[in-house]
Formats: sequence, structure tokens, C-alpha cells
Amino acid sequence: MEDESNQKNDKNTTHANVSADKVVEGLRQGALSAINSVAIDTQTLREQVEHFDGPRSHPDCLRLEEELTRLLLRLDAVDSFGLDEVRAERRKAVAAVQSAINLLGASCAPDDRSLALVAVEGDITQLKTPSDGSKENERS
Repeated sequence: MEDESNQKNDKNTTHANVSADKVVEGLRQGALSAINSVAIDTQTLREQVEHFDGPRSHPDCLRLEEELTRLLLRLDAVDSFGLDEVRAERRKAVAAVQSAINLLGASCAPDDRSLALVAVEGDITQLKTPSDGSKENERS
């Protein structure tokens, strides 16, 4: 009788392990699928970044920056479930998005409006021309 009970427990334990493995595999596949989707979108946007040439205030530059940032948010939402493979793939995808963002930053030429914003926010010493024509520095 005791042997029969042990056999039932072994079957239940084996069944639970198989079910847990299926759940983990499903979570792994779902996470990798989400990361792959972001990787495909990243490549599409990177191609657009490579062909972009304009000022930072251009609507396409702003759109690309926003879409790339959204990709980072999508990757942030992917749970690795403690799986090294998922963690490594997510890390590679984040690096690819950040690389595209850096390329966009280098591709977007600063315009006068963005330079003025930097000067105001950074409290930079600006050159002011007084009425007599001589130049003096004035701290803003």
C-alpha cells in the first residue's frame, strides 16, 4: 500500500515538473518573441536614421527619437523570468536601440532653436553688445 502511495506521489511530482517546464518554456518563448519584434522594428528605424539629414527640430527627427524611445520602453516591459538567455537577448536589443539613438543624435544637426534652449537651460555666459558698440560678458 505504501509503495502504491509513493508511486502516485512520484507520478504527481513528475507531472508537476513537466507542467512547470512547459510554463517556463512558454514564458521564454513569449519574451524572446517580444525581443525579436523590437529588434525588427529597431532595424527598420535604424535604416530611416541612416538616411535622415536635417535639423533636430525636424518632425522626422523628433518622430524617430520618440519611436526609438518607445522601443526601449517595450524592452523594459519584457520580464526575463531569471533566464540568462532572455536577459542576454534583451541586453543586445537595448544596445542596438541605444546605438540607433546615438546615430540619430549625430545625424540631426543642431538648429538655432536648440542652441538657444541649451544656452538658457545651461545658464551659459552670453555675449551682449551694449549700445556703445563695445562687447561685454553678461551672466544670464
